[in-house]
Amino acid sequence: MRTFVISVIGFAALVAFAAPRGERGAASSAAAAEDTPAPAADGIARRGNGGYNAAAGETVLTRAADGHFYAEVDVNGRTIRFLVDTGAGTVALTRDDAMRAGISFDTARFRPVGTGASGQVKGQPVLIDQLSMGSARARHVPAVVLESGLPVSLLGQSFLARFGTVRIEGDRMVLI
Repeated sequence: MRTFVISVIGFAALVAFAAPRGERGAASSAAAAEDTPAPAADGIARRGNGGYNAAAGETVLTRAADGHFYAEVDVNGRTIRFLVDTGAGTVALTRDDAMRAGISFDTARFRPVGTGASGQVKGQPVLIDQLSMGSARARHVPAVVLESGLPVSLLGQSFLARFGTVRIEGDRMVLI
């Protein structure tokens, strides 16, 4: 759980520092745009099948304008947008995303699951029945539904570890 707490703190710091990109960020984005396919508004490079190159067994994500990687992930048959967080130990869901995916949780059972920059982070551990992205599919994935604090759900190691390789090549994240 400490890894999760550190990830939440890291995520908050990244959001705070990544937002004002300035001239250097704009130049980097322009250069990257010449080398990579233009991403959709959600940061996923569209390759004719929702952003995933399933024929090669690869999932390829393109860095979004805010500097992060996002993925559209099937959670119990519902598409949820995640920020890919390789430093998070587990998948972390917002309450709204958990409800859309039909994941049962009880706000009365929220308890401290870590400490963030603004104090205790409360949530409830859950298991996601089915989670899939590209050619990767998993059942009974450990996750936590958070009481508050995240604007988007995080895709952490409890799912990412199902891939044999996760690498960043410039403005592309390749998961195999």
